[in-house]
Amino acid sequence: MPIKHIIIIGGGIAGVASALALIRLNKISCSVFEIRSEPTTIGGAINLTPNALRYLDYLRVLPRLLRKGCEVYHIDVISQRTGANLGRIDFDKVEKFKHRALRILRADLLEALLEELEESGVKVQYSKRIESVLERDDGVEATFDDGTTVVGDMLLGCDGIHSSVRMNFVQPERKPVYTGIAVTYGFLSAGGLSELLPFDSTAAIFGRFGTFLMSFYTVDKSQLYISVVTETKDVGSREGCLVKGSDQDALKDDILRRFAGSAMPCLETGMQKVDSWVLYPVFKLPPHGVWHSGRLLLLGDAAHAMPPQGESVGLVLEDVVFFSRLVSHHKGKAVSRIFQGYDSLRRARIDAVYKEATFRWETARDRGWLMTVIMEWMMWIFIRLMAGTKERDFQFDVRDIELPN
Repeated sequence: MPIKHIIIIGGGIAGVASALALIRLNKISCSVFEIRSEPTTIGGAINLTPNALRYLDYLRVLPRLLRKGCEVYHIDVISQRTGANLGRIDFDKVEKFKHRALRILRADLLEALLEELEESGVKVQYSKRIESVLERDDGVEATFDDGTTVVGDMLLGCDGIHSSVRMNFVQPERKPVYTGIAVTYGFLSAGGLSELLPFDSTAAIFGRFGTFLMSFYTVDKSQLYISVVTETKDVGSREGCLVKGSDQDALKDDILRRFAGSAMPCLETGMQKVDSWVLYPVFKLPPHGVWHSGRLLLLGDAAHAMPPQGESVGLVLEDVVFFSRLVSHHKGKAVSRIFQGYDSLRRARIDAVYKEATFRWETARDRGWLMTVIMEWMMWIFIRLMAGTKERDFQFDVRDIELPN
């Protein structure tokens, strides 16, 4: 039977993008449900790679973003110890990639997606906690804690790493694992600091006690985003939180200690200017998990959350655009066949990216002085060796994958 209606659990980037992709390609009706009471997204300013921008252009969202974000030609990787440039991640190949990269607030991306979805005639329904799922021969029925129900041909779990759909209905034993690393981030005005910055738009500064990222995130380069990735004990929370009071002072002192004595004065100056820090403990899912069961399918972080490595949103958008293609390609086919096709064609790429992300994430851990020097040389070599691979990654597009009959 043809797919007519899809239930989507999760009103964040993955869920809203899924609805847009399905509506665009298949003219399928979607109902989107979010557990929170209003649009909310955790995280600071994200880097949208050329892949991500192509998908957002396809979803008709990109024009809204270009008015707000900062275009990124490349990311400079710099040694905190010496100030030397260790390499560059290059996005400035528009003839191949169609776009460069874009640094933008995660909240601005979600807002743009929601605006486009509402113009398509769909509104996210908030304060909806899913309680039960009943699978039938002709569809699936979801019941929420307020007693309401909805029926669809399939249900997509797009509700993030702490997914209720995964933990209750797909693979309950697969739980998020704390990586031992946290991201601390904040925002500041670039006024009086821009002339000190040794980069055009974004720099990742590699140090002995973590990695320090600094980037413009507005189109006029008036605002800066600072993100510090450090080895951190489990803080007992699975969500990001604004650190307050004496804890704010202690956190700031710890960051200043970790990056003291830098060859770049802009680091300490920038850190001192941040008024409020947000601490975000990073979790990941064990690899090779189950992505679907019956008429339920997981997409995005609900299926394969991994340490963030600058391409996470791009992977989510790949998921949803590729899945919408499969739904269109297999019109009238069984839901199980669509899910199996998605799993078999998507799994290898996710496994490869997961492995790379985990490797890169380990470079943020504390290390001795000698190991830091060795890692700087390894980083210099690694970036050069990986240049061709990254170029192929930025050209990769799930819309070019040939689908089997």
